[in-house]
Amino acid sequence: MGHTIKQHVMPQWVLRNFRSDDTAQVEKGKKRVWCHTVYLDENKQNIIKEYPLPIASVGVAKNCFSLVDGETGEFFDIEQELSDYELRTSGVFNCFIRNHDFSLLLRIEETGSSLETIVNFMTIQMVLNLHNPQHKYDDREFFFSILMKNLKENFLEVKSAIDGMPDDVLKLYGREFSEKIVRAANSTSDRDQVCKVLFVLFILAESKGLPVLVKSLSVLREHLFGGIYIEGIYHTGYTFDSVEPRPVFVIGPNVFSRSIEGNLIYLPVAHNLAFGFSVRKREFYNSDLTIYSANPENLNLATKNKIKLFKVSHDFIDNIVGHVLMGAVGNSSTIYTPHECADVERYLALQVENEDIFYLPKNPERVI
Repeated sequence: MGHTIKQHVMPQWVLRNFRSDDTAQVEKGKKRVWCHTVYLDENKQNIIKEYPLPIASVGVAKNCFSLVDGETGEFFDIEQELSDYELRTSGVFNCFIRNHDFSLLLRIEETGSSLETIVNFMTIQMVLNLHNPQHKYDDREFFFSILMKNLKENFLEVKSAIDGMPDDVLKLYGREFSEKIVRAANSTSDRDQVCKVLFVLFILAESKGLPVLVKSLSVLREHLFGGIYIEGIYHTGYTFDSVEPRPVFVIGPNVFSRSIEGNLIYLPVAHNLAFGFSVRKREFYNSDLTIYSANPENLNLATKNKIKLFKVSHDFIDNIVGHVLMGAVGNSSTIYTPHECADVERYLALQVENEDIFYLPKNPERVI
């Protein structure tokens, strides 16, 4: 599936890896992605129902980033800018998903490092997700209004600065992006809607390392994820294209999930791969990486001094998968997973029949 626009709540790499149009019409046992809805029963217990085919796109409130042009009176949006961001992001994530090039995460001294891209993604995704009706959070608009408070209070000054941007800044932004910002600032739409669109454009610009009039991304990123440390990279042990019963990472509109204790964050990046982070628990950033896999031979990875690879049991991975699942179910009314719900039962049955395979080794074993 090629890169397309109008899928902007979850960037393209997520959509490509958590749903697959090329398997939507094949026989039941060969599908790789399913969509499930989550709702509460009369006792307020989570009930999960599955759709037989993956949803073609992730739901988003219609026209949430649309404005009226101040000169023509026509509607315009920022789909292209969001799509450009998604395309840039997907290139970084595919280095991990396809090539297993995890050493990129250690190069934090580089401008626009891979880790910065990931943290930007989690921050931007949280902001965009406030406009996703599949999210269970009831006070989305209120929370977003808090984020935009500074921009709204200083709107006239910001608009004046946008209209008077020097030529060197316009050149730095590029013609299309700078024209979109000017067009947004001069829209005749409601002031709140204009500020909403400008806010998103500013965080997209900041993610590219461009100077912005109102810094939001870096401030929010530091507040949410300051002092981030990679506690582990978790691989289910299965290849990306596997369709057999297996533990799988699911994803919802919120993308990342926190552990029950709240001090660990899990970010699934594919069916079979997730990153585990801690925030403000350590005084330094990673000097090496620890990778856990139930079948390390399925990782295209050369162990080096800075890469510590461990073989773990499937049960070990199941615990991580469970944390991610609960985070998705707890915050989303829709989740995406590469299996039917029935696959879970079949997988658990396999564990009972093959305990020596699924429960060993009891403790992680270093792969040299």
